[in-house]
Amino acid sequence: MGLRTLARTLIGCALTAALALPAMAAPRAKTRFDGIRDCERLAAVQFRRHNPAFRRFVIDRAAVVVDKYADQVGSTFVSTIYHGTAIYEGSRGPHVTRFICLHGGVGKDAVFVYTLRD
Repeated sequence: MGLRTLARTLIGCALTAALALPAMAAPRAKTRFDGIRDCERLAAVQFRRHNPAFRRFVIDRAAVVVDKYADQVGSTFVSTIYHGTAIYEGSRGPHVTRFICLHGGVGKDAVFVYTLRD
C-alpha cells in the first residue's frame, strides 16, 4: 500500500506541475499580426459607432504593407503604419476597401484607422 500511495502522490504532483507550466510561461511578444488585430478591433469600434448597420471589418493579412515609422503624430507616438486591403461589411454586403492604420507599438494599441473605398 505504501508504494501505491507514493506513486499516486508523485503522479498527482507531476500532473499539477504540467498544468501549471503554461500559466507560468512568459507572455508572448507582440507580432505583426497582433498589431493588425488591434487595427481590426479599433476599426470595428469606430465603424460601429458611426454606422449601426456595420457587421465586420477583416484585414487581408497577405496584402498588408508594414512601414516602420517611430515618431510623434501630434502628441501621439506612432510606431508602425499598416496599409493594404480589407473587407468592410455593412448593410449593403461586403466590399473591398483600402485602409491605413497607425499603431502605437508593443504594449500599445492602434490609434487611428481610416478606409478609402476602391
